[in-house]
Amino acid sequence: MSSIEVVLVGAGRWGENIARTLKHLELERLVTLSYVVDVNLSRAIEVSNKYGFRSAVDSIDKTSGSAYIIATPINTLSKVAKKAMEVAHCVFIEKPAAENSREALELLSLAESRGLVHQVGYLSRFDSIIIELKRRVLWENVYGLRFRRLSGRPLYMRSYPITLDIMSHDIDLAFHLLNQREVKTLFSVFQVDEFGVPQRAIAGVTYGDIDVVFEADGVIPAKVREVDVLSEKEVVRADLVSRKLTIRAEASSRQIDVDGETPLRSELRAFVEKCSGRDVEVPDLEDAVAVLKLIEEISSAAVSIRETE
Repeated sequence: MSSIEVVLVGAGRWGENIARTLKHLELERLVTLSYVVDVNLSRAIEVSNKYGFRSAVDSIDKTSGSAYIIATPINTLSKVAKKAMEVAHCVFIEKPAAENSREALELLSLAESRGLVHQVGYLSRFDSIIIELKRRVLWENVYGLRFRRLSGRPLYMRSYPITLDIMSHDIDLAFHLLNQREVKTLFSVFQVDEFGVPQRAIAGVTYGDIDVVFEADGVIPAKVREVDVLSEKEVVRADLVSRKLTIRAEASSRQIDVDGETPLRSELRAFVEKCSGRDVEVPDLEDAVAVLKLIEEISSAAVSIRETE
């Protein structure tokens, strides 16, 4: 597989994580680090120098390359992705890819009309413990899923609804694990801040005939990332923080430690392989549209309560 020339757009905290991971892939001769782009040119230069990109610029217009990775703030993802699609062969857009399903549909239409490879950054699909969970569970016996994703969000992220930010990972995971597009919202409750932005949320959704509950909290200081799979014979919990898979049946309980490549490296490796023409399953803009449509349905059905001090 020949090396892919990569342009990274967005040099913030997460953009730097991507740059660090791309450096590992460069050492494997899978990518060539071309440009870092950021409106804050000094930040772009800092990241470029630190990880060995060829150049740092403040605009996509000043770049060229085969693969573009978009890691800008949520409210700019769609606009920046459209710009990248003018020159890219393949494009990776951080989740949720757009602020709403209409924008995501526009991106999907544009990508398909130009024959572009497209991937969306739903990172949890690439976590080795999720891969192990999907492999071990007898999905035909499952009747319910429970997701908990709790952690204090930095203040700059609290301007975005918790559903659009961290809950979107689990909504995508439910689509991925259940391979089911027929969904219906049963209930949703939001706790909103003084500006009306949801900072905590719980929602119940049916995926086909399977009940799924999502819980997300962006205020609590503890970090929790758990998926419970409920079936007639056992309960399986994947803990993405402790890296343990726990299987409980009526008369037994066992725990499995799960190791593997970091999810971000696996995710970006899959993107590079997809760009190179390999048949790799990745979350794409069609998946992003499904996630955003469900987020909109959950939001429309929500009962909102105000945060208390």
